Amino acid sequence: METEPHKIILRQLCEKSPEISIDDSDHIIIFSDLHMGDRRSTDDFFANSDLFKKALSDYYLKKDYTLILNGDIEELHRYPLHLIRRRWDDIYTIFDSFYEKGKLYKIFGNHDSKLFSFPDLPLRYPLYEALRLNYKGSTLFLFHGHQLSFYYQKFNDLMGLILRYIARPLRIKHYSVAHDKNKQYKIEKRMYEFAQENRIAGIIGHTHRPLFESMSKVDTLNYQIETLLRAFQKAKSREREDIESEIRRLKEEIDDQEEKKGKELSLSRVYSSSTVVPCVFNSGCVIGKRGMTAIEIRKGKIMLVHWFDKKVDKKYIRDDAKNTIRLDGTDYYRTVLKKDDLDYIFNRIRLLT
Repeated sequence: METEPHKIILRQLCEKSPEISIDDSDHIIIFSDLHMGDRRSTDDFFANSDLFKKALSDYYLKKDYTLILNGDIEELHRYPLHLIRRRWDDIYTIFDSFYEKGKLYKIFGNHDSKLFSFPDLPLRYPLYEALRLNYKGSTLFLFHGHQLSFYYQKFNDLMGLILRYIARPLRIKHYSVAHDKNKQYKIEKRMYEFAQENRIAGIIGHTHRPLFESMSKVDTLNYQIETLLRAFQKAKSREREDIESEIRRLKEEIDDQEEKKGKELSLSRVYSSSTVVPCVFNSGCVIGKRGMTAIEIRKGKIMLVHWFDKKVDKKYIRDDAKNTIRLDGTDYYRTVLKKDDLDYIFNRIRLLT
């Protein structure tokens, strides 16, 4: 019998959420954590707003994607809704284009939950707390992620008052779970346990940290190194130099991550002492310092993608036409960081749980 409050909350949320059937013909893009504000210097969304706008209008809309906005779209803790809508009218115009095609789903998070809590607010689009995507009988459970934290459930309104009337006038950077690693891991671990127990895949936002198949970037880099080390033993002498060079490059990338963010615990150690089940995904956020990340689903595959501005950082440009494209007429790039077949993921979930 479930006694942990977050498991009861998630089970009820999952059971009552609308279910949408998808197949290999569907194209879906999932963004979270825009935190749209007043279009001024303290607005977190401002820095990547043009990148987001061009990606939506010139790529996803043209390619007939369904857009899922997975929470914290408006920063209602700091700014009134009418101001956000007026200042970001160009973004809402693009949202309207998706909605008019029947291809927009908007989920609320803890920073824009007032849209749901106050019915007198004029809702521009239908609002959801969660969605279930049914792929060949298997479930992708989408919700923002703050429901995994008792702190946010209980004190969300108080946090909003502090941000609007104290932090904002003093220009204090707003508090976010993205700045607290312990809270990040607790939320991810709870999502992992619930998804594993129920043999589903969960897709969240909230922590601002992209995850793919329950692994962080450092986890993935370590996994790639391990694979290359095994390949090195069997490689011919002329191949070993290239493998060694790639191992050193990946090791440097891990060192760089640890230098910037501090040493992180391996998610596999935090979540499970056995084989990690690929049941947790996180779209990251739109307000990253080096661009924005998102989850794409198309042709039976799920992908973690990174959009970035060449002017900000060139090192993310890969010499791989299959995985990296440049948006016409811009210095904006999209690269696929990770991808896998949904059939393979759900088979692993089924066989490992």
